[in-house]
Amino acid sequence: MRKILFLIILILSALLNLSIVLAADQQKTSYENVHNPAGVRIDGVYVDRLLKKSMADMGIKEPRLAGEFPDATVEKIAVHGDSFSEINELFYRRGWTDGLPIVPPTAERVKQMLVGADLFPDYLVAVLDPMGGQATIEKIAVNAVMAGCEPAHMPILIAAVEAISKPEADLRGVSTTTNPDIPMLIVSGPIVGQAGINAGTNTLGRGTKANATIGRALHLIIQNIGGSWTGVTDMSAIGQPGEFSMMMAENVPASPWGPLHVELGFPKAANVVIVLSAEGTHNILGIGISSEQFLKLVASHIAGLDRAYRSTFLLVIATDTAAMLAREGWDRKKMIDFIKTHAIMPFPKYKELFIDSGRARRHEVPAWVFANKDVNAMIPVPFFDHFLIMVAGGTGEKSMLIPVWSASRPVGKEIRLPSFWEELLQVTTN
Repeated sequence: MRKILFLIILILSALLNLSIVLAADQQKTSYENVHNPAGVRIDGVYVDRLLKKSMADMGIKEPRLAGEFPDATVEKIAVHGDSFSEINELFYRRGWTDGLPIVPPTAERVKQMLVGADLFPDYLVAVLDPMGGQATIEKIAVNAVMAGCEPAHMPILIAAVEAISKPEADLRGVSTTTNPDIPMLIVSGPIVGQAGINAGTNTLGRGTKANATIGRALHLIIQNIGGSWTGVTDMSAIGQPGEFSMMMAENVPASPWGPLHVELGFPKAANVVIVLSAEGTHNILGIGISSEQFLKLVASHIAGLDRAYRSTFLLVIATDTAAMLAREGWDRKKMIDFIKTHAIMPFPKYKELFIDSGRARRHEVPAWVFANKDVNAMIPVPFFDHFLIMVAGGTGEKSMLIPVWSASRPVGKEIRLPSFWEELLQVTTN
């Protein structure tokens, strides 16, 4: 009898402890209304579902929760502890992050981000390659929240999305190639100072919220809305760190030659975002050399690259070097003409590197190059359509050459500011 009574007491005690644990767990559970950042095609299909099918066909297992989410704009997610960590882990497993922590796009945060645009949330800005996701204002805002943007950054992002969707930007090629090309943003105009964008020291580097988050947001938009997924559609062989964020601003006050966006046909007072597909960066050291020596060094870098043709080069000239060039009478046209004249190669070497290897394509390189018989001839290399020159950064003489992928062209888009822009800046933390 005593044994039976003892067993009953043990069972009751265990049940009591279990009820206490369950009650505690129930108290810990909370719910977050979180927006879905994934792109939806015009036919109503989420790009993730198509990517999931491609993953199955390719035998790819990660991200393990790809395509596994409710068909809803806002999802009610149960959280049992740290909501930040749990939502981050869930989004990572669904393939919605860039590998770094994101700001959970809760309904309240997205609502606040939408304040930065005077367009309806379902307004379609663009359809993005490679999978055809619709970049609506709301989807842009969701990814902007995840990247850490402020509402005042929305007009820049909207213009950037419009620019990157243009055929000449070739987003499909950029987002799927094995080359290390990534969309790079350049912002020019009064908005640089207004929105807290860094055009000075380390403009292309870390340390400034606007530069880091706007650039990151565009990459999340291309990944999540457009469907550029590593190893599934994005086949970059090695990649580059610019895939996390690559944005800079033009230091117009330090430029002797006026804004770059004027060269692209925009009014001087305009706010413009320029998108180009950067392959990487080449440092051009201008310390202790003359202006001609500097430009010859740029030409040597260009002639030492791996292609017979490129659509575009961007030369970012450091402020001290720009001042030196201006003092000695150089303008953009004179610099470009000089560089073209000196970016050359002896024909025998050119033939070996580009004609014999097939890298000199007849639709890109002039016919006279293939017809040349003079072994002493000097051949321009590479041929290019656009050579952009801008001034950026702080004090120093370290300039930068950025080659652009040959299939892509730079695209500029004027940033349309909402009517309440001044009020928006008042509530934005830079």
